[in-house]
Amino acid sequence: MRDNKQKMKVILGPFKKDNHGSISLLNTVFKNNLDNDYEVIPFYTDREKGKTSLAQFNFLNVTYFFKQNSELIKLVRKYKPDIFHFSIHAFWSMEKSLVMTTVAKLFGAKKTIVHLHSGSFEKFWINMNPIRRKLASLLFENVDMIIVASTYWKTFFEKNGFSNEVKIVNNPINEDFVNRIGKEKEVKRNRDFLFIGSLGERKGTYDLLKVAELNRDFSLILVGNSEKTGDYERISEIIANKKLNNVKLIKSDKLELNDKVKYFSEIGCFIFPSYSENFPLVIIEAAAAGMPIISTRVGALPEFFTDDKDIRYVEAGNIQQINSAINQMSQNRMKTNELGSNARQLYVEKLSLPLIMRQLRNAYKTILIDKC
Repeated sequence: MRDNKQKMKVILGPFKKDNHGSISLLNTVFKNNLDNDYEVIPFYTDREKGKTSLAQFNFLNVTYFFKQNSELIKLVRKYKPDIFHFSIHAFWSMEKSLVMTTVAKLFGAKKTIVHLHSGSFEKFWINMNPIRRKLASLLFENVDMIIVASTYWKTFFEKNGFSNEVKIVNNPINEDFVNRIGKEKEVKRNRDFLFIGSLGERKGTYDLLKVAELNRDFSLILVGNSEKTGDYERISEIIANKKLNNVKLIKSDKLELNDKVKYFSEIGCFIFPSYSENFPLVIIEAAAAGMPIISTRVGALPEFFTDDKDIRYVEAGNIQQINSAINQMSQNRMKTNELGSNARQLYVEKLSLPLIMRQLRNAYKTILIDKC
């Protein structure tokens, strides 16, 4: 039996020193709210180059992989953690994360968790080369638990023969944002539409530009940076060439808290026509802010949000349908305000931080039960 005064140790990652990226932000929330119960050691994976091609198998990524593994070995040998908890994605990032969990266990981590943060993982896994899938399956056998954001993903792993324990932990959002947005006085939202996220094809950014060309009354604010190399420049060029004066493009890798609160409290509607997601944090943030939302049915959203009650769903790539939803939101302000109010209520009842931290603590207790 462990001394009650000695906290169990968790190495959690990845983190970025500038806290850039949704995974680093999410892990920061976890760490801040676990520190009273566990000794949480952050695993930093900062890099200077190749930030827009993380999922590719290339020389630069392999070089960083060996460097990060070296840092991980030092951490594990120093702290001998009870849990190594690390994110997992599709493509090359999958093998990287699986090897890291194996390395962590080899050098002293008692239990390992991979935390799925990829909306395209299902398609990637199904279409994977059988030999590669077999090798990945062998690496998954070294993982003690898979954490997912929704019932959909839990069912996916169970249906596809994974023998790992699978636990659901919904995605939390920054508590400073929640506290600040809750203190904002009720203001009259303007009629602009807001998109925040990686700018590129997968997120539906180019579809939004097509809508903006079709509907010049559609006022759009795009905030983010390239998902793939050159996306921002290409988007900027389209806006200029098409004379899309109704589109404002703001380059940002990380929004400051004051700016984020201002956007989510004053702009009329959040729009997110993405093709694939896990459980997008920006949608949860919009809901917490009581912001009306137009989105595609991606990831875990249909498990929580109901069409025409607390969200307006559209089909990915359906320009006419997206435009129609925009017009409906613009013309029926009473209904639009109702959607925003209901989204806020949904956040409070199903996605607030205390509920999510309870899920994570229960997952940790499950994996550590034989250690007590």
